[in-house]
Amino acid sequence: MRLHHVGIVVDSIDEKAPLYRRVVPIGFPSEIIHDEVQRVRVAFADAGNNVALEFIEPDDEDSPVARALRQGASLHHLCYEVEDLEQAVAQARSAGALVVCEPVPARAFQGRRIAFIYSPVGGLTEFVEAR
Repeated sequence: MRLHHVGIVVDSIDEKAPLYRRVVPIGFPSEIIHDEVQRVRVAFADAGNNVALEFIEPDDEDSPVARALRQGASLHHLCYEVEDLEQAVAQARSAGALVVCEPVPARAFQGRRIAFIYSPVGGLTEFVEAR
């Protein structure tokens, strides 16, 4: 398991990514990808050390991240790349985590599957299948 990216919620990738780049030395954001399953638009920027920053924009008012944005949240989740997605989800579940999104293909990862868990320690974590 390795840290893959840190997800932050923004109201507009086009507006907030350039502003973020002026404050923190990250790479230019990738092309914006619309993920209809997750109901978000995302773009990735190189944050160094083989870790990316994911800008997450809700695609409508009912998007799962729209609520977080309305509550003023910015940091949304940490994502770990895992060799065995089912094993990672099962291990998290057995440790008391709540699985909030069972494994599903993700457009942002060329169809590799992702899953989201909410840790009993607090905080949202995403797992993405290794290539």
